[in-house]
Amino acid sequence: MTHKFSIIIPVRKVNDFVKESISKIKELDYGDYEVLIVLDEKEEGLVDDDKFKYIFTGSLGPAEKRNIAAKESSGDILAFLDDDAYPRHDWLYIAEREFEDESVYALAGSTLTPENCSFLEKMAGKVLDTPFVSGSTLLRFRPLERKVIDDSPTVNLFVRKNVFLSIGGFTVNFWPGEDTKLCLDLVNKFKRGFPYEPDLIVYHHRRELLLPHLKQISRYGRHRGWFARAFPETSRFFPYFIPSLFVLGLFLGPLVCNFVPYLWNIYFSVISVYLTVMFFECVKKASEEKSLLAGCYMSVGMLLTHVVYGFNFIIGYIKKPELKLRKFDVKTGNYIGG
Repeated sequence: MTHKFSIIIPVRKVNDFVKESISKIKELDYGDYEVLIVLDEKEEGLVDDDKFKYIFTGSLGPAEKRNIAAKESSGDILAFLDDDAYPRHDWLYIAEREFEDESVYALAGSTLTPENCSFLEKMAGKVLDTPFVSGSTLLRFRPLERKVIDDSPTVNLFVRKNVFLSIGGFTVNFWPGEDTKLCLDLVNKFKRGFPYEPDLIVYHHRRELLLPHLKQISRYGRHRGWFARAFPETSRFFPYFIPSLFVLGLFLGPLVCNFVPYLWNIYFSVISVYLTVMFFECVKKASEEKSLLAGCYMSVGMLLTHVVYGFNFIIGYIKKPELKLRKFDVKTGNYIGG
């Protein structure tokens, strides 16, 4: 049995990334698919191809757009893809192989940084592609061993359509985080996780270091902080709290140590271990890139990623983040900032 895939891409306006994604999707070595691109408004110059369908919804969030597209899709498996990502040529072929197993209700893979990106985008990808920064979520940024997981971003996520509709689709008042909530609903329904397949590859553009990357990290931190409070099943795990503990220790540690002087030894020991680990990670990446400048960017990027994520995790834990759509340039459709 073969499956028909409905590739769903929510986007505010067609931009350079979407154009790249469309061209790469046309190179897929699997024929039975459709592409549903969900836009704010109708515009000129859209690709005229039987496989591509355009839906115009107004200024809705990504979760709402995906829900609308899912209902209008004709495939039996939904393939969620971000508007700044594109699949490897064998993406659907590998997914088809996995869904031959009727017990597989969802499927996820890795997202790699495109080779033809800018230096600063590549550096952001290198920051994410380190265990020191990504920890247990490292499999999202590089292919690791196959395993069963319970959470995955929608940049490379497949769900059977009937299953997706049976749980009501995405919860629409989260972004980012709507994918984590969807995965929680799926896992609760089936009482088990779903496979992560390392060969299921999507290339995902990163926000450039430093400011665009840190803006994105701040959103992730706030939503994970709120999820740690509201949905402990997905997010109340110690590794998610480590950056916040680091931030608190880094800035409040000296104040405490002034009152309890013997704690200075612990404070400087922790800082020394942190800097040592970061140094070796930077040397490794600088060696891979054959660039001392890359190592310098990595050191700043890793430190600020930890600080910004940790600080915003605390804010998110205290107060639920507001849903704010990304701003874009009305002429080019390209997003502004992070």
